[in-house]
Amino acid sequence: MRLPGRLPGLAGRGRSVLLAGLAGLALVAVMTVGADGGPAAAASTPVAGATPPTGALTSASATSTTVPWVVGTGGTLTVGIDEAPTGCNPDVASGDTWADRLVLAPVLPSAFQVNAKDQPTYDPAVINQAELQSTSPQTVVYSINPKAVWSDGVPISAADFIYTWQQERGTGGPIGSAASTTAAPTAGSSGSPTSSTSTSTSGGTGSAGTASTTTTTTAPVATGPTTLPGATGTTGTLMGYRQIKSVKGSNHGRTVTVVFRTPYADWQALFDDLLPAHVLQKVGWTPSCTTVNPSIDLSGGPYVISSAVPGKQVVLVRNRRWWEQPGYARRIVIKFASSPAQLAGWVAKGRVQVALPRGFDRQFVQRVTASPTLESQGQETTTFLQLEFSTTGPETSAVAVRQAVAHAIDRQQLVNQIVGWADTSIVPAVSHLYAENQSGYPSPRQLPIQIAGQSAATTTTLPSTPTPQDPFPTTADLTTAGRLLSEVGFARQADGTWRQQNGRVLTLRMAVDTGDSWAARTAPLLVHQLQAAGIPTTVVDEPTATAAGSALASGAADMALLPMHATPYGSTAIAWYTTLLGAPGHGGSQDWSNFQDPTLDNLLVQASQQLNPVDASPLYTNADMLLWQQMVALPLFTEPTVLSWSGSVGGVVADPNGPNLLTTVTTWGLKVPPTSPRAAKTQTPSQ
Repeated sequence: MRLPGRLPGLAGRGRSVLLAGLAGLALVAVMTVGADGGPAAAASTPVAGATPPTGALTSASATSTTVPWVVGTGGTLTVGIDEAPTGCNPDVASGDTWADRLVLAPVLPSAFQVNAKDQPTYDPAVINQAELQSTSPQTVVYSINPKAVWSDGVPISAADFIYTWQQERGTGGPIGSAASTTAAPTAGSSGSPTSSTSTSTSGGTGSAGTASTTTTTTAPVATGPTTLPGATGTTGTLMGYRQIKSVKGSNHGRTVTVVFRTPYADWQALFDDLLPAHVLQKVGWTPSCTTVNPSIDLSGGPYVISSAVPGKQVVLVRNRRWWEQPGYARRIVIKFASSPAQLAGWVAKGRVQVALPRGFDRQFVQRVTASPTLESQGQETTTFLQLEFSTTGPETSAVAVRQAVAHAIDRQQLVNQIVGWADTSIVPAVSHLYAENQSGYPSPRQLPIQIAGQSAATTTTLPSTPTPQDPFPTTADLTTAGRLLSEVGFARQADGTWRQQNGRVLTLRMAVDTGDSWAARTAPLLVHQLQAAGIPTTVVDEPTATAAGSALASGAADMALLPMHATPYGSTAIAWYTTLLGAPGHGGSQDWSNFQDPTLDNLLVQASQQLNPVDASPLYTNADMLLWQQMVALPLFTEPTVLSWSGSVGGVVADPNGPNLLTTVTTWGLKVPPTSPRAAKTQTPSQ
């Protein structure tokens, strides 16, 4: 799942920015040819009849010697990332990772996708139409493209939707936990394909099966806990699946009618990253695999998995059963680097042609921008970094203590030192629900406070009463922090620490997701700031957000530094800040702080049920303000990203949601002269 709905102004506010203080991030529309015609791009299959261009990147005002190379068809593209897939089902814990979702984006079909503008749009290759036909009860009808088939020839049908619903409902938490009466249909039974052929890893040539009418009114609750990685933003949809009353197939499985028992505004988040029911019913919803699997992850997209070497690479080739226009590139090789530094070396030396690190530093940017044959683009992601507090632990159960700790933190300094060099538009966060570049983020936005040492720096004066735009000070206020601690019985000692009358010294443990480089770099500065406020803090390194969140929920930590992957769907907050889906780590719940508040629960549930986004917006705003008042978490800043690619490749489009990078890969290709027989027909020379 990549996640759930809709809030006002889904036009979005995403934009690309140049990385501050580092030269060389010029976006180029044309290329000049070197004296030798330009060396072929490394690690690629040459396009017949053309020499991939290279040489100095120029501006659009190039002289008449400039050749407008265009995207060609055929050949191999190489993509490098610094994380490897860990599973084969992105909808369960083992496969719900940044790398899994990136690799499977051009493989698995989805009813809706979130585009680069943070807008949910239905995929016309999979769905001819998705219509909200009724609001009482809420009824959504999907019309599946009659040409849509899995790469083994079996039609994509209502059986796949039904099976997904049945499995995604989780363990039946308080929301929509109806008793089950009907088992999932098995392959060959009513509602699913009646025949199939052997799995092909290169598109297959088997005959397509047929599908019959399907009717299922209730579904069993999946057995076993559903524990998903924390802070990925992909679990809010489980609530939506639980609110479904029935999923019915008709028209030989090509029409899917979904009826909800209670309204769910974020219905567009459902039924993404679909997997073939006729395969999963045999191997199980949580198959044992350590990477993507060509025999399980059958393709319903433009590319199919040809091979996968755990920890090394995945090879995608054109899906021969793809019913739409084929991708320009014949083959895509995705390589996994051990670090951003290695990835920078790869793209600089031509071992990969496109490089997307999860996190990066100055050295990465300097390396890729120093090469005249590379193009790079920086922008804000839809992920923000947040410090969550335990609301039940002995150290931070009091709201005043959590607020005091928050006042001891200088978020502006964090921005200046951690991300300000990369993007001067990033400011201290003001939302627990959205990243800075999303339409749901409180507006108007704060004016950027430029990084230390730059001229024309601005200051922000906060109103006496918190507002959604200015909910909490961006700089440290040690006076207020001391007052709050004194009010709950702490006294400042000669050594600067805070001690209660029982002799207990306020010391904190902070779990850190070291898999997120921005969190890893922020942790030492946080420790330093808290130490200056007299609050000794120790760091508990955890490899993933799930592990860091679990440490917080279990009492092994008092705070957790976590990346939060935001989406257009506000109902994600139900998973993040309530136990309505279940205990933390179960049933899709990521309420690592163990926060429980009936008022917040009511606000978020009401908001998730408002089919009119205008009605939902103030409810989400009130929920966010309550989270600030209770200081359940302190949002820090939106994380930046940078994409680098060879000038010999055209059509590359950056996406603020990193795992969505390859959703546009069908229009990527090696550049060729416009007169080449391999020149793609539908493009502009600037590609």
